[in-house]
Amino acid sequence: MRYTIELGDESVAVDVHPLGPGRFRVQLGDAPARTVEAAVEPGLVHLLLGERSLSVRTGAAPGGVDLHASGLRARAGALDARAARLKARRGGALGAGSDVVRTPMPGRVVQVMVAEGDAVVPGQGVVIVEAMKMENELRAEIAGVVAKVHVKADDRVEGNAELVTLRPAEAD
Repeated sequence: MRYTIELGDESVAVDVHPLGPGRFRVQLGDAPARTVEAAVEPGLVHLLLGERSLSVRTGAAPGGVDLHASGLRARAGALDARAARLKARRGGALGAGSDVVRTPMPGRVVQVMVAEGDAVVPGQGVVIVEAMKMENELRAEIAGVVAKVHVKADDRVEGNAELVTLRPAEAD
């Protein structure tokens, strides 16, 4: 899967391919791909890069994640490929987008993945809709809090129907 990691004004493409339980092939930008072993705990990711070990503390931040490792601190936002394309089309900042998640075509709601009051980050899945025999995970475009869920599982929806309304996260 390809992600875009944003650190300040810089964006880096990151390709992550699972190799097996806890093992991944990771390529950052144009650098050579490396094998990484990872173990995840709540708020902490342990990485083994060859002989080097690194623990990264993670914490939620508006529009992304705060990262702390080896005395360094950074704020990063990760976008999946679809969210990165939306951002590029808008030319906006991480998290710029609509506060309403809509279905692009008629279909059936398979799963609602959030509830009113839940915090969401850009690119987070909120509703799965089946359309044309395919399941489509619809994602939040902004960081915020779920203000209203308009649908439930098994509801039939028309194209452009409102599924979830978000209240944008307040800036720091």
